[in-house]
Amino acid sequence: MLLILLMLSSVGARADVLLLVHGYQGNIYSWERSGVVPVLQHFGWKRAAVLLASPVGLVPVAMPWPTAENKVVNLQLNSELPLNLQANMFTAALRWVNDRYPSEKIIIVGHSLGGLVARLSLVRDGSHNVRALITIASPHLGTALAYRGLDEIDDPFPIEMLKEMFAGEYYDTLQRSRGLLHDIVPAVPGKLLYWLNSRVHPDIKYVSIVRTTRNGMLGDFVVPGYSQDMANVWAIGDKSTRYLQGFSHWLNILDGYTLINILDQLKS
Repeated sequence: MLLILLMLSSVGARADVLLLVHGYQGNIYSWERSGVVPVLQHFGWKRAAVLLASPVGLVPVAMPWPTAENKVVNLQLNSELPLNLQANMFTAALRWVNDRYPSEKIIIVGHSLGGLVARLSLVRDGSHNVRALITIASPHLGTALAYRGLDEIDDPFPIEMLKEMFAGEYYDTLQRSRGLLHDIVPAVPGKLLYWLNSRVHPDIKYVSIVRTTRNGMLGDFVVPGYSQDMANVWAIGDKSTRYLQGFSHWLNILDGYTLINILDQLKS
């Protein structure tokens, strides 16, 4: 009887790794400043590592609780790169987590563009040891704002030259993000998202955290509601569960509590 009780308690105490991926123009501090990581830590999810993507590969930085039961690994990407290049670095991060914690299941949480990067990596390169993908306000079916960004930088000479001289950092950011903007336009034939959304997806849990406006409509000013919901991805459909949380596109402390609720559901 004692042996059975010990076995049951060990099953209940199963450890997991939470892999966080920030969105466009975000960074590892997006999760900290918003209050998400402090909430996770309060409920027992300890900071275990930070992974910094660099031109020479991943640079891991150990944190104070590398052997905590439930761990948080925070990934820093260059979010201006095209989706495939970001997915390459995410795949490397996923392999690092698998190598470091081979017996533990991985739950991925991606905010905005980060959710799309993670999904592309899982479809392309596999999902070994991944239990679930949770996305927050991610543009799974694209966003029309990408067209607006491309319009800003697709100007004939000499307007293009004048913008390069006087338009400032906002214009420079769009220029560096040109390839990415092409990747996240609405999913139509010939575009990356159309290809991605028609591929066979891994047999894991999918959870979409969808924003709402204050008048009750789904979505936010960056990504429309239907695009944030993975149930509208043809290859996922009713495999995705939807949670409604927040009015702003950006991360907020309530996302932390929503994640704790979702994580509890995944463990049950």
